[in-house]
Amino acid sequence: MGQPEMLRKERSKKYASWQEEYNAKLCSAEDAAAAIVSNDRIAMSGGTSLPPGFSHALSKRAGDLKNVQLYMGYAMGLYDYMKPENKESFQIETVFVGPMERVCMEWGMAQYVPIHLGDTANFSRSRKVTVSASVVTPPDEDGYMNRSCFASFLDKKTIANSEKVVVEVNRETPWLNSEDFKIHISEVDYIIENHGPIFEVPEIVITDTEKKIAENIIDLIPDGSTIQLGFGGLGNAIGHLLVTKKDLGMHSEVISPSVQTLVEKGVINCSKKTFHPGLVVGGFCVGTRPFYDYINRNEKYLFKEIGYVNNIINIGKNDNLVSINNALMMDLTGQAASESMGSKQYSGTGGQVNFVIGSRFSRGGRSIMALNSTYTDKEGTLHSKIVSAFPPLTTITTSRNDVQYVVTEFGVANLRYKNIAQRAREMIAIAHPDFRDTLAFEAHKAGWL
Repeated sequence: MGQPEMLRKERSKKYASWQEEYNAKLCSAEDAAAAIVSNDRIAMSGGTSLPPGFSHALSKRAGDLKNVQLYMGYAMGLYDYMKPENKESFQIETVFVGPMERVCMEWGMAQYVPIHLGDTANFSRSRKVTVSASVVTPPDEDGYMNRSCFASFLDKKTIANSEKVVVEVNRETPWLNSEDFKIHISEVDYIIENHGPIFEVPEIVITDTEKKIAENIIDLIPDGSTIQLGFGGLGNAIGHLLVTKKDLGMHSEVISPSVQTLVEKGVINCSKKTFHPGLVVGGFCVGTRPFYDYINRNEKYLFKEIGYVNNIINIGKNDNLVSINNALMMDLTGQAASESMGSKQYSGTGGQVNFVIGSRFSRGGRSIMALNSTYTDKEGTLHSKIVSAFPPLTTITTSRNDVQYVVTEFGVANLRYKNIAQRAREMIAIAHPDFRDTLAFEAHKAGWL
C-alpha cells in the first residue's frame, strides 16, 4: 500500500459513516480544480469517463498553472485545456488517437505515445501520476461507486498511488459488472456532482463494402468460437451478420451495441468459453443511451482492466479465439499499417497486436486483418490500400510474421507460413481489380514474383 492510499484510509477513520465522509468530500468542480498545482501529472482515463465538470474548471486555471501534464485516450469533448493558446499551462499525452486527439496533435498540444493498449497501466506508472480523475456512478449502499465505461484505461494501482483523487458523480453513467471498476468513498479526496447525459456514439452506418467484407469474414468464424471485434462500421457489420452462428463467446477490448443484439438473440451465450465461461469479457464500452441502460448492472458481462483483458496469456486461455481487426493499408508481403498513412497519425496501436499474438496462444485460434481494398482522396482519385510499398513514414502496426488471414471485399488471403511470392499472389488476388496488374508489375520489379 502506497503512502497516499494509507493517508486516505487513515483520514477515513474519523467519519462515522460513508455518507458523512461523502458529504465532507463533496465540493464544486472549481474547488477540485483549485487543488491542482503546476507540474501536476493528471491521469483522466478517456471516453465517457473523462470528467467534463472538472475539465471545464481546470481549463479556467490556464495562466495560473504551468506545465500540467494530462494523460488520456479517446477524448469525447474539446476542452479549453486542449487549445494552443493554453500550451504553457497544459500538455497532453494520449495512448489512443481519436478525432479530438488528432485536432490536438495538429495544434501541437498533444503527443501520441506508441503503446500496446494492454500496457497502459505501466505507462501511467512510468509518468508518476499525481492526480487521478474520473466520472463515477452514485455510491451503492456500501459506499462504492463505479468508474464505468472507460475505467479500464486508468488502473486501480495508479489511482491508489495518486496524491489527489477526484471523482465526478453522474447518475446517467451505467454501473458495469466489475470489481476492478469499483472505488470506495474512502479512496477519493474530492467528490463533484455533475449529472447529465453522457456521450453517445450512434449506430454506425454499414457501407456496402463493409457488408461484403463482413460476409467474407463470417465463413472464418466457426460455431462455438470466442470472438474479439473492433469498434466501427466493420465491427458493426460483422456483429449483425453473426446472427446465423451458434454458441459464440466474446473476449474483447470493446463492447458495443451490436454485441447486445447477439446476446439477446442467444448467438453469444458463452457456453463454449474456456476462460470466464458464461460471461462476455470486455475492457470498455460505448454506444447509445438504450445500450447504456442495457449494460447497467448486467451480470452477463464481466469488465476488467485493459491490462487483464489484453494480456496475451489471458487471450490465449480462450480456445478457438478469433481476433478481427482493421488495417488502414497493407503491403504485398503482409505488413499491416493500422494507425497511420505516412506521418499522419489516424489512430493508435490499440490492442491489435495484443489480440493477434494472443490468438496464437489459443488452441484453435486464428486472427483476421480486414481492410477496404481502396480509398478515394480529396481530389476524387481512387487508390489501392494494398500496396507494394507504403508511403514514407508510415507506421507498421502488425508484423507480417504475425498476420494470418487478410480479408477485403474481394476475398480472403491466408498468409501464414507462405513465402513472399505466395503472399504477393494472394494479396494481389484480393486487391481491387483495377490495381491488380500494376501490383503484379511492381511485385515482379521488386523480385518477389
